[in-house]
Amino acid sequence: MKSEMRRFIKNLRREMTEEKITEISNQIYKNLIELDLYKNAKSIFVYLSMDKEIDTYKIINHALENGKKVFVPYLENKKMYLRRLKSLDDLTEGSFGIKTSTNEESIANPDLSLVPGLSFDENKNRLGYGGGYYDRFLANSDTISIGLFAEITKSIEIPTDETDVSLDYILTENGIF
Repeated sequence: MKSEMRRFIKNLRREMTEEKITEISNQIYKNLIELDLYKNAKSIFVYLSMDKEIDTYKIINHALENGKKVFVPYLENKKMYLRRLKSLDDLTEGSFGIKTSTNEESIANPDLSLVPGLSFDENKNRLGYGGGYYDRFLANSDTISIGLFAEITKSIEIPTDETDVSLDYILTENGIF
C-alpha cells in the first residue's frame, strides 16, 4: 500500500512545475518564520531539499542569518546523524546523493526539526521515502517536529505501523496544524 502511495505522490510532484514548487515553498517559508516555534528555536535540524521537495535553502539562510544553530542530515550505516552547518559553503556530497555538512559537530535534541516527506494526513502521519531514517531519529529525540508539505500532497489516511512516528505539526502553504 505505501509503495503505491509513494509512486502516486512522486508522479504528482513530478507534474508540478518548478514555478509552482517555488511559489508553495515561498509561502511555507513565510508561514514558518512567523511561528513562535521557529522564532524561539535556538537549534534547528533541517533537510536539504532536492527533487521537487519543499525548498529549504531560504529557511537555512534565514536561520543562519538570525544566529540559529543549523543541523543537516548525515547518513552512515543506515543511521542518520545531525551535522552542524555554519555556512552553505560547508556542504559536500553525502550518501544517496544527499548533501551534508563537512562539519562534524552534532546534536541529539535540536529545538526544532523540519521534516520532509511525500504525503501527510489529518492525524499528522507522514509518508516518507521508505528508509525509516526520520522515524528512527524522531523516536529517539526530544525535538519538536514540523513536516513541510504542499497541500496537494495531503492524503485521507496514511497507513502506519509500529515504527512510524507521527509529527507534532504539519506546515503547508495554507498554514499549520
